[in-house]
Amino acid sequence: MLFSNLSSISRSLPHCEWIRNLAMDPRRFQRNAAAISSSRPVRVFSCSTIVLLAAILSTCSGIAFGQKKQKLEKNFRDWLERDVAYIITKDERDAFLKVTNDEAREKFIETFWEIRNPSPGSPTNTYKDEIYQRMAFANARFGIGSGAEGWRTDRGRTYITLGPPQQKQVYRNSANLYPMEIWFYSGANPALPPFFSVMFYQREGSGDYRFYSPYTDGPDKLATGVEAINSRSAALRMIRESAGPEVARISLSLLPDEPVDETTGIVSLESDILLNSIKNLANLPVNRDDILRRRANREAVTSRLVLEGHNLDIVTFPARDSRGLTRLDYALRLHSPSDLSMAEEKDGRYSYSVEVRVRVFSADNKLIFTQQKSLADLITKKRLDVIKDKVFGYEGTLPLPPGKYHLEFQFTDWSKKAAFHTAREVSIPAPAKDSLVVPGVMSFLSAENADPGLADLMPFTIGGVQFTPMPSSTPTLAPGTNLQVVYQIWAAPSDPRENLGKKMDVEYAFGRPAAPGSATKVKNEINREQFDAAGSLVTGKKLSLDQQSSGNYILNVTVNNPETKHSAFRTMNFKVRDTPPQPEPWDVLEPGIAQDAEKGILDQQRGLCYWALGQYDEARVWFRRALQLDHSNDVARARLVDAYFSRKDYAAVVSLFADAGVTNATDSETLLRIATSLQKRGDTSKAISVLESVLPSRSEEGPLYLALAQYYTEVGNPKKAADLSQKGKSLLAEAAVKP
Repeated sequence: MLFSNLSSISRSLPHCEWIRNLAMDPRRFQRNAAAISSSRPVRVFSCSTIVLLAAILSTCSGIAFGQKKQKLEKNFRDWLERDVAYIITKDERDAFLKVTNDEAREKFIETFWEIRNPSPGSPTNTYKDEIYQRMAFANARFGIGSGAEGWRTDRGRTYITLGPPQQKQVYRNSANLYPMEIWFYSGANPALPPFFSVMFYQREGSGDYRFYSPYTDGPDKLATGVEAINSRSAALRMIRESAGPEVARISLSLLPDEPVDETTGIVSLESDILLNSIKNLANLPVNRDDILRRRANREAVTSRLVLEGHNLDIVTFPARDSRGLTRLDYALRLHSPSDLSMAEEKDGRYSYSVEVRVRVFSADNKLIFTQQKSLADLITKKRLDVIKDKVFGYEGTLPLPPGKYHLEFQFTDWSKKAAFHTAREVSIPAPAKDSLVVPGVMSFLSAENADPGLADLMPFTIGGVQFTPMPSSTPTLAPGTNLQVVYQIWAAPSDPRENLGKKMDVEYAFGRPAAPGSATKVKNEINREQFDAAGSLVTGKKLSLDQQSSGNYILNVTVNNPETKHSAFRTMNFKVRDTPPQPEPWDVLEPGIAQDAEKGILDQQRGLCYWALGQYDEARVWFRRALQLDHSNDVARARLVDAYFSRKDYAAVVSLFADAGVTNATDSETLLRIATSLQKRGDTSKAISVLESVLPSRSEEGPLYLALAQYYTEVGNPKKAADLSQKGKSLLAEAAVKP
C-alpha cells in the first residue's frame, strides 16, 4: 500500500484555518482569563472554463516580482526574491521595500530571522539554518535539465516551504502514465490540513515536474493513452491498472478524508484550495497572525534570551484524577525574589503583570495546541512584606493523555519587559491492565485539603490534597532536614472492596551514586483499599536526612504487590548541601481553569492530543464532549464535521450545524462541508442560505462564490449562478497574482 492509513485520517484543527488563504481578517478565540472559579461535487465544466482556471492557477506557481521596488543592492535583492521568497509575508515584503538605507535593511533581516527563531535570543537559529539547507537541497535535486533553478520549481517551492515529505512515491516508467511523484505530508503547518498529498507530474511527458490539480488537470492529464482523451473513467482505469487504486484516488483528491466518486470522476475545489494555500502559505491568517504576534512580543520585550535552566525552573508531575484521566501538572519558578518586578501604584499598592505560554508538541515535533494565560494583580504593602524574600511561581495543568510530548514554556514579565524560555520532554505513561505504574515522584513543601469541587482541576492536587512542590525538580536540602515526597500508584480500575485487608510493599532507597554502600533503605506497607475506583492510590513519605552528608543523591521508590507479583519503581534526584536554604516560593494558580472546563476547552485539548497520537476514535469522543458543553466550540465541531463527512454521514454533519449554526470563527472548509451535506440531504436552498450568510464577512473567498454558483445552477437560477461564478473566478485570479 502506498499510504496505508489514508482512509482513516482526516484534517486536523487547530488547523481549521488552512482554507482561509483568501480571507485576511483574523478570527481569534480569546480565552476567559478570570481567576479560578465535501466532497463538494462540481459538474463538468466547459473546456474553455477549464483552460481559464488552469491559466489562473498556474500564474500562482511563480514568484510575483512585478511590483515596484526600491533599488536594491544584489545581496538584498537576492535575499528578498530568492532566500525568503516563499516565507516572507506580504506586509513584511512591503515594509522591506520601503526601507531606504542598507543599515536598516540589515537590521530588518536580523529581526526577520529572530522572530522566527524557535529559541528566541539563542546564537543559533535552527529555522534559518533549515531554510537554507532546504534551498541547497532543492537547487541540487530539482530543475535539472529544465533550465530553471531548483528553488523556483514547484517541487523546490514545496520542499522549501513544507520540508521533506513523510513519504514519497515516484512513478517514472509506468505504462500509459506520464512521469509523476506523490509526496505525503502530515502536520506540515498549522494552517494546512494535518494529512494531505501533493502530486507533481511532467505535463505531456516533458519539462519539469509541475503541481497536479485534480480540478484543473484531472486524471486524464496523467494518462498517455488515446482512449483517455475526454474520458475520465478510462483515465482512472489506466491509473488504477498502472499505479494502483490509491494513486487513482489521489488523482481525484489530495485530501485523504474527502469522499470521492471514482465512477463519475467528479471532483471538488478542495484540492485546489489546498494547493493555493501551499503557494500562499506565509500569508494565510494563522501564519501571518503568528508572525505579527511574534513581532509585537519582540518589540515589547527588550530581552528574551534565557537559555535552558537559566532564570527559570520547572517542575512537572504526571497525575491521574478521580475519573482516571491523566494530566501533566507544572510549576514555573523564577530563581530570585528580584526576578519579578513590582510596580508601586498611586494608591500605595503594588502590581505585577505576567503571561505564561505553553506550546504542546507531539513526539515528532508537530504543534498540538497552545495554552496562553495572562495574570495581573494588585497586592498590598503588607502582602509584599510577606513575599518579598520569596520567589514567584506559577502553577498550571495540561490535559495530556498517555504519550510522549515536547513542551515549550515562555514566561513573560510585562512590567520588566523580559521573557524567560525553557523546554521539556515529558512522557505520560499509560495505566496498564496487568501491572503497576509509578508515573512520578515529587518533593513537596506543604500540603492542604483542596476544594472538593475543584480537586480534579487544580494543579498538584491528588487524592483531594493540594501539594506545593519544592522550587526545583532537583531540590536542595540541608543536612538534618526532612525530604517529603508524594507519588501516585496506578493500577487497573477495580472495586475498592476487593482490596480490603490487602497490602502492598514499598521500599525507599536513597544514597549517593559516588559513594557505594551509602544507601539508606526504608520499608513500608500500604493498604490496597486506598486505591480509588479508577485504580489510583496516593501516598508519600517523610525521609529524615539526619545522617546524610553533603552530596548528590538518588531516591528510588519501589512498589510491589505480593499477591500478583507486579512491581514498579521511579527515581528522583536531590541534593544535600550545607548552604543557605533556597528561597521559598509564592505560587499563583493558572487563571480560568474552572471556566475552561465548563466551556469544554480542556476536553477539546485532550481530543487534539488523541488526534495527534493517531487515536481518532478516542479523539472524537472528547470533541463530542467539548461540543456538548459549548455548542459554539468551532474547533471541536470542525473536527467532528471532518470525521462524519469522511464517512459520508451527511445527516450527522447537518445535525452538528443545527445545534449552533455557523459563526465568524467557523472555518471555510467546514462551511463548505456543511453546505455540501445539506445539499446531499436534499436541502440545497438551506445550503445556499448558509453560504450567503457568511459572504459579507468573507467577500474575498472565491471558492464560496463558486460553490454558491453550483447550488444556484441546481435550483434553476442560471443568471445568478453565472454572476457568482464570474465573481469567484475573478477573486481566484486576484489571489493567484498576490505574492
